[in-house]
Amino acid sequence: MKRIYDKEAIDEAIKNSMYRGVLESLNVPMYICEYEDGEMVVAPYKENDLFYITISGSMSIYFIRNDGSSYHLAYSAIDSFMGDNELFDTINHGVYGEASGTLRCLAFSVKDSKKALLENAVFLRVLAKTLSERFKFIALQDAAPSSLTERVISYMTYISENKTIKGVEKTAYQLHCSPRQLQRILNTLEKSGTIKKLGKGSYEMIIDS
Repeated sequence: MKRIYDKEAIDEAIKNSMYRGVLESLNVPMYICEYEDGEMVVAPYKENDLFYITISGSMSIYFIRNDGSSYHLAYSAIDSFMGDNELFDTINHGVYGEASGTLRCLAFSVKDSKKALLENAVFLRVLAKTLSERFKFIALQDAAPSSLTERVISYMTYISENKTIKGVEKTAYQLHCSPRQLQRILNTLEKSGTIKKLGKGSYEMIIDS
């Protein structure tokens, strides 16, 4: 992990973030963390005192069960949060955050900023919304239909933004299948008129009017 303290780069990242208003209101020291592909950002064994907001790249968030098997929780893209365990003094019992490609995050110390964060109503509302969406994803995945076709339809209908899939490989990871399996299902759904192709790796659910 590399830390970047360039003020112009930090100001630009804040300016381009959908949470610009929140970040500017925090008035806490920030810097940029850069992670290489496969590097662990968050892990139970890794001591961490940082709150992260992704500004470029993506991060795979997953849980390791006691038997060693993994369970995908989320695919963190731009403007996603990590560090809520540290903020609320809860223990990480098996959640990992791993960089998928080069990942850059705005970061700041939870310990040094905790009072300001917990007293900032706007920040807490945004955090609550983010965590709510993450829990919704987990709940829907647990209750997902058994067949892959049904899971794809359920994912596009209830979870994906604008009922759209963007990126076969990323979505396959979230649905616990291979990209080839997912592509085969997408081709079938396209032929049946259930979805339409928008471009390479992008598909949209067709909504009956």
